[in-house]
Amino acid sequence: MITKLPKQRGFTLIEALTALLVTAFGMLAIGALQTTLSYNSDVAKQRSEAVRLAQLKIEELRAYEQTAADGAGNKFDYTDDVVSGADTLSPTSGSYVTNTSYARTWTVTGNGTDLQKWIRVTVAWADRNGATQTVALQSVIARADVAAIGTLAVGPGGMKVRTPKNRSVDIPYPAISLAGEKSGFWPPGGDKFFIFSNLTGDVLGHCNSALVEGATVNFDNANCFEYSIKALLLTGYIRFVYGNYSLSDLENPTAATKELAAAVDLTVGTSASCSTQRQKVVSAGNIAGPENIISASRASNVVTVTTGSNHGYSTGQFVSINGAANTTFNGVFRLLSASGNTFTYSQIGANASFTSGTPPATAVLVQEVTIAETDTAPPGYNTVKSTFVAYTCVVVPADHDSNPSTPNRWTGRLRVTPAGSPSWSLGTSSGAFKVCRYTGDYVSDGSVSNSENPLWHRGVTGALDHQNYVVIDGNRACRNDSAANTATSKYTNLNTTVHQTAVDGSGGERSGTNSGGAASNGGISTPEPSDTSAALPMF
Repeated sequence: MITKLPKQRGFTLIEALTALLVTAFGMLAIGALQTTLSYNSDVAKQRSEAVRLAQLKIEELRAYEQTAADGAGNKFDYTDDVVSGADTLSPTSGSYVTNTSYARTWTVTGNGTDLQKWIRVTVAWADRNGATQTVALQSVIARADVAAIGTLAVGPGGMKVRTPKNRSVDIPYPAISLAGEKSGFWPPGGDKFFIFSNLTGDVLGHCNSALVEGATVNFDNANCFEYSIKALLLTGYIRFVYGNYSLSDLENPTAATKELAAAVDLTVGTSASCSTQRQKVVSAGNIAGPENIISASRASNVVTVTTGSNHGYSTGQFVSINGAANTTFNGVFRLLSASGNTFTYSQIGANASFTSGTPPATAVLVQEVTIAETDTAPPGYNTVKSTFVAYTCVVVPADHDSNPSTPNRWTGRLRVTPAGSPSWSLGTSSGAFKVCRYTGDYVSDGSVSNSENPLWHRGVTGALDHQNYVVIDGNRACRNDSAANTATSKYTNLNTTVHQTAVDGSGGERSGTNSGGAASNGGISTPEPSDTSAALPMF
């Protein structure tokens, strides 16, 4: 029998070497791929960091504090500081730790008077292979009022609340509108034209002469001055009631006023200045409908208006212009002359004109006007509705805690000083007078806020208006009133509390809750703290 041997199986040396060679080439390819991926990943990280550094510089340049030049170097301003420059950032100088240094340069095209500046930021660095990489970003920065820019941070909310003239309610209504989200107001009896931010209501500065409607405020010239700390407004009225009186007499007193000065005694704050003027409200009857304006022209600060028919106005009366094709003509003006279908009034401004547009421009006689008490009432304004002293105080707050994140504030008390002739004095006896304060817990929250006219305003961070007072005979008591109650058709609270019985400001009592009377005037609680360092809520 013949036996067959099995076949030999396995790999030859040549096959093994071939397989090893193929594997080696594959490993080399994978190694090269890993190196390329690592390099690209490193460059991508560096490029992201470079983009961040470029964006950061653009935002730093955009975050200027004011548009005008600040020669002292205390503020970052659009004119002097939004300019070209360069810097170098080390691997650990940024928010992220990187493995290279960045050379950042920025080029600014434009000057401080331009409405915009073009910004180009270039960031360069050397990658791990020594090759130079660059990233460049370009943007534009507008020259805009910082207060107006603040509106970008305000959400739309559920509903837009309409405010008078689309500006802060803290700005006096007679103030005129200026360019750059600002308003201007010359307070009665004052010597300055104050500039307000429409957004916040803060007093930004003042001018020594009045500006016209729509004018641009220039804080760089010798006429207008910007405040380093924004001031806050304190305003109200001081009325007079003589003899034995009832509570209803406090609602709209018409007694003759007395000459006086007002001041704010500060315990916290930088400074305060007040102006006063004795005023009266006079009324005209039989007000006709608005007259359509055909044309108007301003030349040498005199405006001549032509209406579609005979208007019936008289020289000296007050007329409101509204809807003019050129809005610089809008406002309330006292007539220099009037006859037939034309009238004139004085208005400082450049020569200009307009013809009736859509909606048509109209003129209407103002029914009630407030004038100085010593002024003669215009023709037709035969009824005196009320008399009072209007006071306006501009208070500069102070940094009370060295914390830049908290607003500046002031704490103080309004003080009235008798003046003029015939002379009068403060006291508690017959023949003297005392100052009572309209005050009370008007919102029924069990406390008295700064807006509810306490004896001492404490920690004030915003404007305060309608902080009103009444002067009565010194031997009589300040009248108390109960809280308003709509359920019983009681819509007013005429409560008063003693505010001042001496020239030095002493004699006042703290405000209480409910009716608002102090403890000595009715035995009710007095939540207004006696410590003047304790801040009160604004509202």
